[in-house]
Amino acid sequence: MNEYSLSPESEQKIKREQVIDAYKKFVERGITNPDDLNPNDPEVNEANKLFDKWQKQEDVLAEGEEESERRKNLSKTMLYVDAGFTDREYLDEVLNDWLAQDAQGAEKQSDNLERTETRRQIATAIKKIRNILEQSQ
Repeated sequence: MNEYSLSPESEQKIKREQVIDAYKKFVERGITNPDDLNPNDPEVNEANKLFDKWQKQEDVLAEGEEESERRKNLSKTMLYVDAGFTDREYLDEVLNDWLAQDAQGAEKQSDNLERTETRRQIATAIKKIRNILEQSQ
């Protein structure tokens, strides 16, 4: 059992930061695209298992609440970015595919404060990726 594993006796809540930390070590080794992670590497396998457990946990917590589900999707979308993966093609995909879908799905509703907050978070994520891309030119 490693530092990211949960013992059956203590099914603790997995924090997003734990999952990010599990992937940061690969970035520190020079991997810039999560697609380049070797699924046969035991450390990658452990990080992926932790990510899957966290996703399932978040899915259950957000279930049935539209804005919570949107924010959960955004959190998943940005996880590898927040872990430090900076490959241009990967970031372009996140920006132009995933975040574009998130933004489209969260159409403006000025009378809905939760939706306004979701849109603000999406805009912040878009800005973060654009800044990373600009710095890497």
